[in-house]
Amino acid sequence: MSAHRVGRPAPRPEPEPGPLVRDAAPVLDALLSEGHSALVPVRGASMRPALVEGDVVVVSPFHGLPRPGQIVLARTDRELLVVHRLVAVDLGGSRRVYRLQGDAEEAADTGVLRERLLGRVTAVVRDGLRLPIEDPAFAPDARVRRHLAARRARRLLRGAGVLIAALLCACGIVAAQDAAAGETRQEQTIAPEAGYRFGPGDVLSLRIWNGQKIDELKLTVQSDGEAFLPVMGIGSLPVAGRTVIDLKKDLERRFSSIYKETYVELLITKYAGHRVSLMGEVKTTARSDSGPGTWALEGPTRLVGFLSAHGGPGQDADVMRIQMIRPNAERRELNLFRAVFQADESDDPWLQNGDLIFIPSLSMGNRKVFVLGEVGQPGIVNIIDRIGLVEAIARAGGFTPKGYIKGIVVLKRGADGKAEIHIANFKELFKEGDLKADIPLQPGDIVFVPRRAIATLQEVLSVIQPALGIIESIYIIDNFRKN
Repeated sequence: MSAHRVGRPAPRPEPEPGPLVRDAAPVLDALLSEGHSALVPVRGASMRPALVEGDVVVVSPFHGLPRPGQIVLARTDRELLVVHRLVAVDLGGSRRVYRLQGDAEEAADTGVLRERLLGRVTAVVRDGLRLPIEDPAFAPDARVRRHLAARRARRLLRGAGVLIAALLCACGIVAAQDAAAGETRQEQTIAPEAGYRFGPGDVLSLRIWNGQKIDELKLTVQSDGEAFLPVMGIGSLPVAGRTVIDLKKDLERRFSSIYKETYVELLITKYAGHRVSLMGEVKTTARSDSGPGTWALEGPTRLVGFLSAHGGPGQDADVMRIQMIRPNAERRELNLFRAVFQADESDDPWLQNGDLIFIPSLSMGNRKVFVLGEVGQPGIVNIIDRIGLVEAIARAGGFTPKGYIKGIVVLKRGADGKAEIHIANFKELFKEGDLKADIPLQPGDIVFVPRRAIATLQEVLSVIQPALGIIESIYIIDNFRKN
C-alpha cells in the first residue's frame, strides 16, 4: 500500500512524485526522526486485505531493529513513500538489505537500506476507530508466518546450544583446560598505544629480562600517581601521566645499574586511569558496570563501543541528540543513528578521560519549531536556547526563488490557547534593516513561507492543508484545528 501510488501486481515504471509529496516528505522525515508519530493516508490496493484504501496508518519511529512481519513505511529510490510489510532481511555487501512486499503482490519489492525505512505502523484508523496493529486483521499471511517460524526455530536452537553448554559446565563435564583458557582471557595483557598516558587505577604487567631469566611483576598506579616496584634501589616510581615509551626507557635506565643486560616489556592488564561519565537515558542490565555512572575506558574506545559496553540507550532515549561535554572544549551534539547505520565516524568519536556523555529523553526534545513552504529544507528546527525567525529560516535552508518574502506567516499559540497569526516583511528587513521582522519563536510555532500574500488564518490552513493532508501530524495540527 503506498501513500502516493497504487500497488503494482505487475512491474511498471514508478510515477514521479508530485509537488505535494515533495513538500510533505521532509516534514515526515523530521517528525519521525524526532520521535513523534504521524498519520499517513493509505491509497492503492497492494496491501489488501490487511489495509484498504481510505485507512489512515499511524507511523511511529522504530524501537530496536526492524523485524520481518512488521508493516513499515519506506522511501524508494524514486522518493516515493510506500507502506509494505517487511518480509526478509538479506546481507548485500556489508550492509543489510530490507525486502518489502505488499500482501496482494506476488514478489517482493526491491530491497532498501536501513536509512530508507522511516518508521513502523503501530495502529490503523478505520471508519473513525483506532485499531492496534496487533489486531488479527493486520497479521502477516502464511508465507511470512512460515518465514518467521523458521527464524524463531533457529534462535531456539542457538539458545538450546547455550543452555546445554551451561549444563555441561555445571556438571563438571567441560574440560579443565577450557576453564583455564577462560582465566587466561581474563588476565590477557594488552600492548597500550604509544601515546597512551597511564593514570591512577591502571594495572601494568612488567616483564624484565636480565640476561639469564625473565621476572614478571604487576604494578598498580596509586592515587598519587606512583607505583610500587619491589626491586632493591627503586621502590616506587612516578607513572601517572607518562607514556609507555617514556616509562620503558626510564625502567631500563634504572635496571641498567643493577643488571648488565636488561630488556623491559611493558603491557597493561587493566585500564582504569581514564574514566568517562555516562548520564541520562541509559539501560541498567545485569552487568555491574551498566547504567548511569563513571566507567573506565578499556583502551582506545569510540562512543558506540562505550555505550554498548555499559547498557546502551534506554527505550525513551533521544539517540539523535546525544551530548558530549569535554573539559575545556565545546559541547558536541552527536547522532547515534548516523554513527550506527551510516558508519559516520564524526558522530562516533574517540572518547577521552573526563568526557561526560548525556543521553536526553525524547520528552526533553520538544523544543522545536516547524518551518514549511518555500524554504530549502522544510521540516523541524530545534531550539537550543533562543531563536528568531531569521535564524529558523536560515537553518531550514533559506528561501526558494518562489518565496514571498514580504509576507512570511508565523502561527503562534496565544495565552488563551488559540492560534495567532503574525506577518513578517523580510523585504523591509533586508532593505531598511528593520529588525521588527525577526519575530522571536517559541516551541511549537509554525513558520510558513507562501508563494503569495496571505492575510487570514483560514487562508494559511487552506494553503498548507493539501501538503499536510498527506502527512497529518498529530503534533502540528491538533492545536490549531479547532480554531
